[in-house]
Amino acid sequence: MNAVYNYTLSNFQKPITLDRISEEAAMTKNAFCKYFKKRTNKTYTTFLNELRIEKACSLLQTNTEHTIAEIAEKSGFQNISNFNRKFKLIKLVSPRVYKRNFL
Repeated sequence: MNAVYNYTLSNFQKPITLDRISEEAAMTKNAFCKYFKKRTNKTYTTFLNELRIEKACSLLQTNTEHTIAEIAEKSGFQNISNFNRKFKLIKLVSPRVYKRNFL
C-alpha cells in the first residue's frame, strides 16, 4: 500500500490509469480495486480525485495569478469541466466561489 500512496503522491499531476497503479501494487486490476476499496473504504479513483482537489484548493488559496484552468491542469485534471464537476462534488462549491472566499 505504501508503494501505491508514494506513486500517487509523486505522479498525481499526470494521468494515472488503473492498469498502471495496479502494476505498481503488483496486483491484477480487479484484485487491486477490491484490495484498495477494502482498505480505504473508497475507490482508487475517488482517492485520486480527492487528492487532486486538495492540491487545487491549496493552489487556489495561494496562487492568485493563475487561472482556474491552469490550477486544474497543475492538479492533474485534463479537462476543465471534469475539474469543475469533481470540485463541486467534493467541496460543495465551485472553484470560482472557493477562490473568491479566500481572496
